[in-house]
Amino acid sequence: MMLELAALYLIVTNNRYQQTFFVNSANAVTGDVLNTYDNLTSYFYLREVNDSLMQENAQLKARLFIANDDSVSSIMVVDTANQPLYSYVPATVINNTFALPNNYLTINKGSLNGIEKDMGVVTSSGIVGIVKEVSPRFSVVLSVLHGSFHTRVAVQRNNEQGRMVWDSKDPTMVKVVDVSEPGVLYPGDSIVTTSYSMAFPPGYPVGTLESYGKTTGSNFYTLNVKLATDFSSIQYVYVIDYLYKEEQGDLESENMTNASN
Repeated sequence: MMLELAALYLIVTNNRYQQTFFVNSANAVTGDVLNTYDNLTSYFYLREVNDSLMQENAQLKARLFIANDDSVSSIMVVDTANQPLYSYVPATVINNTFALPNNYLTINKGSLNGIEKDMGVVTSSGIVGIVKEVSPRFSVVLSVLHGSFHTRVAVQRNNEQGRMVWDSKDPTMVKVVDVSEPGVLYPGDSIVTTSYSMAFPPGYPVGTLESYGKTTGSNFYTLNVKLATDFSSIQYVYVIDYLYKEEQGDLESENMTNASN
């Protein structure tokens, strides 16, 4: 083996053609190694790129700029008449559970940032929960993955509606119950929020339909929905303030009081 290496060395060092061939071959091998390294590096950064694209998608849908951190104090969303409807407050998740029967998140924004109880919380990809408790600098969020969480949602394609609940089993799935007549649905149909909730803007992503069927002994259907939010990797959220919530709530309460008299 040593003799073969010595012979190869003499051939390369004493013949210009062999020198050129050897250098070109070495460059080719080096290029392949660097290309492989670049591909591996790109692969490991795919998740970060995907998160960035999700952020940009949310920005385009809302027609506003939302930072991918909590350095912005709040962002206004306006209607077609340029009237403010919602205020978004970016926050960072500092604690989160998703494998318990009842789960919560803690965020680093509180009453000093305008956060109040019952405000909706979302990511750029889907809903997260409802603000449950607030201190000056922190808030605790009742997660979608909690037995007490519920909100009204709809199939985006035909607006068939039901109540979203979690059965404390799979943190990637929820059920939509009490659906009266869903019509013909297809796997992958988008499930979104409705205007019946003052916590979330109507049409905000909830997830996608996986299957559905009529509940045994009932006239209602149940939808099995894959959540759009990955609760195992939440870092940033947006707390939503519906700016006409108090006015709408007061009017509805007054109407209900008058109806009962």
